[in-house]
Amino acid sequence: MSKIIIAGGGLAGGLAAIYLARRGHEVHVVERRSDPQKDISSYIDQVSSKGIGVSMTARGIKAVLGAGIPKKELDLCGEYIVGMSFYAAGKFKTRKLLPIEDLSPLSLDRSAFQKLLNKYALINGVTYHFEHKCIHVNLDQKSIITEDKNGDFHNISGDLIIGADGARSKVRQAMQNTIRRFEFQQSFFRHGYKTLVIPDANKLNFRKDLLYFFGMDSKGLLAGRAATIPDGSISFAICLPYEGEISLHMQNREHISQLFLHYLPQMPVDIRNEMIKQFIEKPSNDLINVMSSTFHYQNKALLLGDSAHATAPFLGQGMNMALEDAQILSELLEKNDDDFEKSLPEFTQLRKAEADAMQYMAQANYDVLSCSNPTFFMRVKYTRMMHNLFPNIYPPDMAEKLYFTSMPYSELHNFQKNQNVWYKLGRVN
Repeated sequence: MSKIIIAGGGLAGGLAAIYLARRGHEVHVVERRSDPQKDISSYIDQVSSKGIGVSMTARGIKAVLGAGIPKKELDLCGEYIVGMSFYAAGKFKTRKLLPIEDLSPLSLDRSAFQKLLNKYALINGVTYHFEHKCIHVNLDQKSIITEDKNGDFHNISGDLIIGADGARSKVRQAMQNTIRRFEFQQSFFRHGYKTLVIPDANKLNFRKDLLYFFGMDSKGLLAGRAATIPDGSISFAICLPYEGEISLHMQNREHISQLFLHYLPQMPVDIRNEMIKQFIEKPSNDLINVMSSTFHYQNKALLLGDSAHATAPFLGQGMNMALEDAQILSELLEKNDDDFEKSLPEFTQLRKAEADAMQYMAQANYDVLSCSNPTFFMRVKYTRMMHNLFPNIYPPDMAEKLYFTSMPYSELHNFQKNQNVWYKLGRVN
């Protein structure tokens, strides 16, 4: 049995803790926030609503179930999605999503899922150090110095450090300072986003089992997504540029009202006024890509989730890949009899390729959304029609594989590249 320290007790860190504890390891989780079973408010950014509105796809669901969490309890954390509805040319066009492996995407209540993970982490004997801020990481000594809410310092050491502490990871910073020729790239998208929350989705006549998208006809100005969560509220993620007359910095109520009127004209006046109020008051959030050349340091430290490969949510896969990271790590430890010397380099080799593929696809999807034109829907129909006609030649619909299977991102990326080639050939012919 090894003592493993996980920096970050969010979704990736929580699931990794469960997997590792089930393998018999002594697991300690260092978390700057409070115990979610007692106070969930610190896990949801109440000002920006940053942590609201995420979708769990088949790969994420499989990773959670693989950790021994009952499906019936996971089901209570969200609403299952049966389709996507796109608003363009004055009306919604709904696309049904048919399950491939008997698993439908889940529009997730993130706070409920966080509580579920903590519940099963405690059941499996994980030790939490809540309200402990990580201030220093020593990789060679495999130790972390934390500061608690009283200002006291603690040194926690073990046999392995896992960084699950987000896009601005302290563990990754330590790796950057320790590993020679460690390559790190951080980039920001032209767009940022604000999340606006309406308490009652029924007022909009939006179905709970659909994801709604709008702004497809904005020529890249706006990308919007709306999803209902189990408490009946609905979250709108509004992506806009940081600069320009129409941007995240708008403060003119009339300009904001016209924007919502154009892209969501069916919205009642009182809801629109609430959206305008939130848009003015709430800060914007960055869309960030993080790429690292390696995810491990010797047999002493490992990165997973956003610490290793944070990405903008243009595929809805950031959380899902993070959850899958935890599952893959457990599988490698099983294969290698918990030998960190063998398992950690294999993790980097496997997950680095998948992370790069996922981030390239997210970037491509962003390019489509931010430069959208009327051929978008034609292209989707063309892709599905050609695969149905020539299933052995033409690649399948990437979206269906992405949402309903755990097919490796690298394979999906190849599908995407092949589709682009075939689409160009078809358009030329």
